[in-house]
Amino acid sequence: MVQQSELIILVLSIALIPVVVWTYRGIEIPGKPLLACALGAILGAYTATVAEGFVAQTIMNALEHLLFATSGLCFAALCVIVIRAWSSGPEDGR
Repeated sequence: MVQQSELIILVLSIALIPVVVWTYRGIEIPGKPLLACALGAILGAYTATVAEGFVAQTIMNALEHLLFATSGLCFAALCVIVIRAWSSGPEDGR
C-alpha cells in the first residue's frame, strides 16, 4: 500500500523538475555531473518507493535503498571536489 506522504513527495519532485533543470543550467561548479547524478538517483528512489506498493516489493525496496546510497555517495564526492577546488584558489575567476 502506498502512503500518501510518499506519493506527495513523488508528485512534488516531478513538479519541481523544471525548476531544478533551469537552476542546474545556471550554476557553474566543479563536479556538476555528480550533482545531476545525485538528484536523478533521489528521483529514482522516490519512484521506487511508490512503485514498491504495486509491483515487486522486495526488489523495489532494495532499489530504493541502493539509489539513496548512490545519491549520498555522489553528494559526498561532489563535496570533496568542490572543497578541493575552492581551497586551491580561484584559477578561473569563480
